[in-house]
Amino acid sequence: MACFRKWMAVLLAACWIAPASADFNSLQAELRETLQQAGDQGIRVSVGVSALEGGSAGATLLMGDALSYAPASTIKMLLVASLMQQVDAGLLTLQQTTTVSPADVVGGYGVLQEEAQPQDVTLGRLAELTVTISDNTATNVLVDVVGYPAMAGLAAQLGLELMHFGRKMFEAPEPPAKDNYINAPDALALLTAIYSGTLLSDDSRDQIMRWLSAQTVRTKIAAGVPDGVKVAHKTGENGPVSHDIGFIMLPDSTLAVAIFTENLKGSDFDASQALLNPLVAEITSTIYRHLGR
Repeated sequence: MACFRKWMAVLLAACWIAPASADFNSLQAELRETLQQAGDQGIRVSVGVSALEGGSAGATLLMGDALSYAPASTIKMLLVASLMQQVDAGLLTLQQTTTVSPADVVGGYGVLQEEAQPQDVTLGRLAELTVTISDNTATNVLVDVVGYPAMAGLAAQLGLELMHFGRKMFEAPEPPAKDNYINAPDALALLTAIYSGTLLSDDSRDQIMRWLSAQTVRTKIAAGVPDGVKVAHKTGENGPVSHDIGFIMLPDSTLAVAIFTENLKGSDFDASQALLNPLVAEITSTIYRHLGR
């Protein structure tokens, strides 16, 4: 474990971007201790925070390693952003429908798997279910509509180096092309592009924010801020990983936050979530204490 801590310390030193304010400096110091303690427990952690508005706008902090994670459902943000990009281009509308067939139904989270199929469902409902409850059937149907090339094109447009949506939910991976990848720098870049208005129209940006604000999983970022603080986020959890990416909305600023964690000691889902979810909440709480004033 000492070797792991040394490895983590090297990556910490290499992968953060120097912040531009005293608040970010104090945040960096406290998070360094948290990540080192996590490393001692066999937990891999990466954190990204960027101030999108307010006096610290533009300040960014990246800690942990920049290597890829199995993204679980956080990769669905690339899908939804690509959908709204096509809506803005007039290629799709949220009101148009597509058919969900019995062959589309997969397990995991979702409500479509409980409904009678085939049925026609609007793209808006598919996107809402994809974000708010991480409906895997909705996600897979939406992938067929949006297309892998469109998602790859968006990633290239934003200069994302590792983020890749290469397979549907529950589809057998065939790395490297037919698999899904994400890391903190790319997640932060995607969040920033969505919020800033440089990628999407105001209407499309606002729609994504409404979906993210209706997120039903409250065990990660949402658990780390006081009651009444608004968050808009997309969670992801599977096997040994627990992630959350999104926004913390403050009275005078908005923070983009990306937190990725992986249990390196085991892949049991329940044990990993019990270990990792409180850590994601703790990191969020630390971010809020330093930057939420």
